[in-house]
Amino acid sequence: MLAEQQTIREELGISSAEFTEMGNVGAMYYQQGNLEKARTIFEGLVELDPQSADAHSALGALLTLQQQDEAAIGHLQKAIELKPEQIAPYVNLGEIFIRRQKLEEAVANLKKAIELDPDEQDPGANRARAMVLGIYQVIQADNKATDEIGLESEKIN
Repeated sequence: MLAEQQTIREELGISSAEFTEMGNVGAMYYQQGNLEKARTIFEGLVELDPQSADAHSALGALLTLQQQDEAAIGHLQKAIELKPEQIAPYVNLGEIFIRRQKLEEAVANLKKAIELDPDEQDPGANRARAMVLGIYQVIQADNKATDEIGLESEKIN
């Protein structure tokens, strides 16, 4: 039987608390707008522990913000694979798919984020709710405009 391969984090003896603290430093840089430092930290965390859903989620969120969609999608999907109960990766995927005008994929991911937060307490899920409402309003406005164009063309004939 093959032994499981250790992560670099385990080989270096970095505790979960220390790993989390590194993530907190990355989050601090992210919140301050120092995205390059945050990215360096998040990329390092993914290298240290490729099985960390939180590290993939954080890096995916940053890449989403930087509109590096292909790279973001990979990390966000990995985060979901490792920890499907996380809300943020679904919301970020939804944002990417909205930007790419892939509304079915966007709504599917946003719906999953909303389902994971039935008490409406998570800020990310509440952001997902706002995005779904926005999509709905755009579709309704588009349908109304299409109907009005149809009415106008009927008057012409």
